Amino acid sequence: MRLRFTAVVSTAALVLGILVPVVTAQPASATVASQAASAVRYANDRGYRSSIAVLDTQTGAFTGAGDYNSTYASESLVKVFIATRLLMTGQMSGWNETAAYKMITQSDDAAASALYGRVGGDGIVDWIEQALNVPDIGSGPPSPGWWGATRVTASGMVRFYNAVRHRPAVWNWLGNAMHHATPYGSDGVYQFFGIPSATTGFAVKQGWGNDNPQGQPAFNSTGYVNGDRYAVAILTQGGQYGSPIANMLTAQAKILMPGGKIANDNPFGGVSSWSVHGRYLTVRGWALDPNALSSGLRIFFYVNGKPFTYVQTTEPRGDINAHYGATGNHGFTKALMLANGANNVCAYAINVGAGSNTKLGCKSVPLNGSPLGGISTVTQKGNLATFTGWSFDYDAPHTPLTVVANVNGRFAGSVGSTVSRPDINLAFRGTGLHGYRISVRLPAGSSTVCLHALNIGPGSESRLGCSSFRVSLSPIGRLDSVVVKGAQAVVSGWTFDFNNTSQAIGVVIDRNAKHVAWGPTTIERGDVNSAWGITGKHGFSYTVKLAAGANQLCAYGVNIGSGGGNSLLGCRSVTGPATAGG
Repeated sequence: MRLRFTAVVSTAALVLGILVPVVTAQPASATVASQAASAVRYANDRGYRSSIAVLDTQTGAFTGAGDYNSTYASESLVKVFIATRLLMTGQMSGWNETAAYKMITQSDDAAASALYGRVGGDGIVDWIEQALNVPDIGSGPPSPGWWGATRVTASGMVRFYNAVRHRPAVWNWLGNAMHHATPYGSDGVYQFFGIPSATTGFAVKQGWGNDNPQGQPAFNSTGYVNGDRYAVAILTQGGQYGSPIANMLTAQAKILMPGGKIANDNPFGGVSSWSVHGRYLTVRGWALDPNALSSGLRIFFYVNGKPFTYVQTTEPRGDINAHYGATGNHGFTKALMLANGANNVCAYAINVGAGSNTKLGCKSVPLNGSPLGGISTVTQKGNLATFTGWSFDYDAPHTPLTVVANVNGRFAGSVGSTVSRPDINLAFRGTGLHGYRISVRLPAGSSTVCLHALNIGPGSESRLGCSSFRVSLSPIGRLDSVVVKGAQAVVSGWTFDFNNTSQAIGVVIDRNAKHVAWGPTTIERGDVNSAWGITGKHGFSYTVKLAAGANQLCAYGVNIGSGGGNSLLGCRSVTGPATAGG
């Protein structure tokens, strides 16, 4: 069953102040695919081999039935290849043109035989495939010069016709000739079987004969219908030569085109993107109706099977117009404000004239009311991690949220959303402050920090993201200076341990790899405390004796926590006086 829209409007359809049509289930019209399949089945049931292909030259949509990728004897269909090569190589003039016109309109065999060698003979199919970039049309005849036995497929023929339809240099001449096909061929055979007997306004090239290896009759009806929009190929083989197989093609064509046309007048298009921002779903896409290529369409949206809202296609889509030969505006954008819970949203293009409405696509958008948000930046300085980001709850779009930080699963601090984020307000249609900045202390070693936004209204708190960190288990610091004063040197610097940043730690000074001084950090270093956000005394300055000659002085910070070890803070090389002590 296909959903069709009726003109009935109910009270339930009054949504957001507009009236939208109610969807009711009605019998679906036959599709091109089902009609083609029925036509092939009709022939198969009567002992015929058959294939049908239909290609919409506006949309590129292809439909095939039967063995449409298998080859049949082309019979006189090869004549459209001969004419195409004459046109594409500049040979369509004078006697060539006179003969070619008779070859197409009257299916004249003598003209075809005379022109066949002028277009490459048995290589004509390969040339056409390459020149028009249409692979798999078929192949040359099994015996040299036997042009009626050239092999073609139904799918290849309609793709050939589609390529020709979009080449004015070929189409203007060939299309005109095919539109002027005569009821009888030059051999007296009635050639208006198949497509010409089922419709009007056709452009056709027919083929008939028994040029296949099985020796069976092969009758083909191909060309354009529906104002040259659809390329059609009906290839059938078997039965008795003459009226029986010709009548079979006519019956097939009438099954394929009930009412005298390819009955696919439905709009077509698609959804280009679904974007969820809070409770707003923004839908972008396009739609065209083949019966109104210059008119905009209405796009209706249903949520959970109920009418919700609609939009007109008012946005220019030059790419769509260029591809389908349309004019006007055929793009649309619509933002839908959804409720908490399950939301199945479907977009439909509303048909104009003959045909049915078309479903462009559906999207499931579950909303549980929980906050949205994210982490924008993460920085680490020593044991201090700082996060910035945003949080937003569409149940309270104008209210700041609380953001909580957990370090290794334990509470480590919280902050309100106090930073202006106009981008978030614009995206989610909110006001107020929705940005945050929060800093947390990290323990020595490895740790993971996760941020959560606390919920307002329905839903639950949401994790905004997590980041991993590593803080040194060993002390950090630096040997700032070594000042020589006679036979002594003053060694100064700073150090602390992340295991307890407010505690003074031990310092060891080595001279030439031997301990010569040790003790705690006892000097205030405001610059260190400020830089690392800590407290306590972390500076040191020790005086040591120098040995005569070369002295290598090194300072170490002594570890106070589990794990880690003492840290080298730096070394300096100085020279002691000749009379220095030991």
